[in-house]
Amino acid sequence: MNIYLKKIKVAIFDFDNTLAIHRDQQYSEKRNKDYNVFLDFYKNAYLNSDNYYDEIEVCDMSDSLYKFIDMLRKQGTKLYVLSGMKFSFQLKAKEKFVHKHYGNDIEVIMARSQEMKVDGVNVIQKINNCKLDEILFVDELKENIDRFKNMGINALLPSEVEEIIGE
Repeated sequence: MNIYLKKIKVAIFDFDNTLAIHRDQQYSEKRNKDYNVFLDFYKNAYLNSDNYYDEIEVCDMSDSLYKFIDMLRKQGTKLYVLSGMKFSFQLKAKEKFVHKHYGNDIEVIMARSQEMKVDGVNVIQKINNCKLDEILFVDELKENIDRFKNMGINALLPSEVEEIIGE
């Protein structure tokens, strides 16, 4: 895990179980069990975006990632969340959670799938006119970490971030 943080110009974080740790780890299975539950999930996230992840599908923030983001922010790193979502109905709810718990300077973007995150990172790279090795991606999914490392992007699991900040 050789990452020179001073070289990082852009840091991208996943949302689910990275920045927002779901208290109910079966959240995805439960919402997909029944079609009406599935529809109600998106309806509730859309209509209750201000408090959805704080009161309805309750998530906790990560103290270690908060500290890490603050370190990156202080060195001028541009911050993003790139979350895989089927629909954008929950985008505002995710954005509200991120801004409330991690700061308003983090831009929240969606990708249609985990695989599409690669394209999202490439667009973010072009927006910020930086090299792939100047990007850091933090995600709890090992397959995403491996995918980004194979592209030449610095990538960490949340547990590796804890090691970096000494927790």
